Amino acid sequence: MFYEHKFFGNSQVLGSSGQEKIRRSVFCVIGLGGTGGFALESLVRMGAERFMLFDYDRFELGNFNRQLLATDPALDKKKTDVAIERARSINEKIKIRKFGKFDLKKSKIIADADIVIDATDNIVTKFEIAKECRKAKVPYIFCSAQGSRGIVGVFMNYPFEKAFQLDKWKLDSKSCSSVLCPVTSLAGSLAAAQAANVILKKPIMRAPEALFFDIFDSRLFWKGRLG
Repeated sequence: MFYEHKFFGNSQVLGSSGQEKIRRSVFCVIGLGGTGGFALESLVRMGAERFMLFDYDRFELGNFNRQLLATDPALDKKKTDVAIERARSINEKIKIRKFGKFDLKKSKIIADADIVIDATDNIVTKFEIAKECRKAKVPYIFCSAQGSRGIVGVFMNYPFEKAFQLDKWKLDSKSCSSVLCPVTSLAGSLAAAQAANVILKKPIMRAPEALFFDIFDSRLFWKGRLG
């Protein structure tokens, strides 16, 4: 009963069947920092109740400028624990499986998800996650935030390495540079919206196309091609 009251506004837009699809689908969010925190929040408030969460880090002072879940009470706590507490403060019925760092030993777990949102911040991990999603035939949502800019796209079958021309890169694990909160919130929320669109079979920004944005650009949003 409480579910219907809390998320009644969603069903007015999605319809009762659409709301139920969101509620029953398993969303995997890998990385619970800037983009991941906003993606999780958006999905929870859309009425999603089943999650798989990956992160091995703890909150630190350097996270406060851009991460939704970074608060004084969360300082030095595991991001997965804080994320679960936050999600259950909105909907106590949520079911969450939590994991630490994503690695190839845990890659088969991805097959249990209906969709994956990659909110990690280095190209090596993104490449590995995208590859494992393709193997498992699980839709992969790419989102990236850096400085004042962001990118969001959906990979169904298109190779991630082709989209980003990884054969021309020297792969390393260098993380992204500083990013503003409006950028992480936009990227994370758009990634959640695209994940919902996949579940609901609505139009998506399908790779090799992607949605680009820059909060300092007069265009703000534009569609471009990867690879």
